Amino acid sequence: MINLFNTTPKEVALYPIQEYILGELRNTIRYHKRTVLMAGTGLGKTQIAIQIIKQALKKEKRCCFVCHRINLVEQTSKAFNIQGIMHGVIQGQHPDYFPDRPVQVCSIQTLAKRGQDDFDIFFFDEIQVFFKTHKDILDKNPDAFFIALSATPFTPGLGKYFTALCHPVPIKELIKQGILKRFDIYGPCQIDLSGVKIVAGDYKKDDLEKAADKPKLTADIIQTWLKFAKDRKTIVFSAGVAHSRHLEKEFLSHGIKAREINGYMRKDNTEFEIGANQIIEDFRNNKFQVIISVEMLVAGFDVTDVSCVVFATSTKSIMKFCQGVGRGLRKHPGLEDCLVLDHGGITERLGFPDEYEFYELDDGKHQESKNKKQEIPEKLPKVCPSCSFLKPAGVQKCPRCGFKPAFIQDVEVEEGTLEKLKRKNNRTYTKEEKQSWLNQLNTYCRDKGWKEGAASQRYKAKFSVWPNAMEKGNYETVGKEVRGFIQHQNIKYAYSKKKAS
Repeated sequence: MINLFNTTPKEVALYPIQEYILGELRNTIRYHKRTVLMAGTGLGKTQIAIQIIKQALKKEKRCCFVCHRINLVEQTSKAFNIQGIMHGVIQGQHPDYFPDRPVQVCSIQTLAKRGQDDFDIFFFDEIQVFFKTHKDILDKNPDAFFIALSATPFTPGLGKYFTALCHPVPIKELIKQGILKRFDIYGPCQIDLSGVKIVAGDYKKDDLEKAADKPKLTADIIQTWLKFAKDRKTIVFSAGVAHSRHLEKEFLSHGIKAREINGYMRKDNTEFEIGANQIIEDFRNNKFQVIISVEMLVAGFDVTDVSCVVFATSTKSIMKFCQGVGRGLRKHPGLEDCLVLDHGGITERLGFPDEYEFYELDDGKHQESKNKKQEIPEKLPKVCPSCSFLKPAGVQKCPRCGFKPAFIQDVEVEEGTLEKLKRKNNRTYTKEEKQSWLNQLNTYCRDKGWKEGAASQRYKAKFSVWPNAMEKGNYETVGKEVRGFIQHQNIKYAYSKKKAS
């Protein structure tokens, strides 16, 4: 067989969490030819894909990794080169155009124009940006395997084209394991959104920029940043190009090195202006402290030493919010946390980004789907009136400054029924609830094809006793609490197995 690897490849060892995700992905694609892998920012989805590609090459399969942005094509090609995977690049007039190689890295625009799509396995990167071209490739290749990658696959209608969602590890678990930075959110002065229209489920861009781009608001945003985050490398999300430039000017007037970047500027340098790629590289190399973005930096942005994210705009989109916060959560030596300054009241409307659970793709059929009911947090956080820290739902005393509101005890007590949530993990379960747990564990283990007794073992891990007194052989739909418990147990097991080896 032809050697499809360079002579001196660098083997990149997967972290235990990546090995666990890879195992879950393999289990899923065993039964589904069209799978979306949902994995958080910084988890190395490309590295996981590379492991699948290596196995495919041994079976003489052709693989195509499809990106929707040129900079992502270059990043992916570089990752393939590091691991010695010989490949071609289908993108414009790229010098590495070798169409006969069994592995190709492509921009979706060029792939669509050239019609070179005869592959056994397709990888769609950042599938939350779903084009008609994606659909065309899916339609033209009914026998191929498709693995789509995303940290936020919330795009309406994805479930019409993909049959399974593999979501092994929620964000909260990644933070708990120290794989992502922890974060705090402050909700200072807010944008007045009362006159902003809603179009296609989000705020209308022109109206939003008018509401956000006010001199007083701009000044407040910079003053808040100086108060909370003046020593932090920062991404600011703005409402428009003019708004970005006003923010840039205000930062500069306070002696803070800042640069504006937007999705409309050229990617590469010209004789007259610096391109977006150069601005990102300068930011990476600490030539300025604050980068101000509109329609940029929400996908494929891998500057890890960011420790502050500012929303100088607003959104009703869970996807945009989670992606924006995610830009500051990548792990970096010496940085343990990320500060989020939410000037758009997003957190108060949508909740914290790590509170969302997502187990099925949206099929686009109806708005109030089962998915949305699962993913929307039941209780929303509140801003501390003393320090603007966003308190978790039901918490009266501010964890940051210690302030406890007075004269609103009736309101606080009403939400204080969340005492149950504080005792959730240690509460006493009724026999009926324990039976329901066993039934759900039976369903989960059956669907995974695990051996008999797996459900009983997990029942014992939860309740410290074997389910001898329970009815055997019953099944129920797996709920959020049970699924979260199993995921946590699986990850603990994967870590312990890795350490033992």
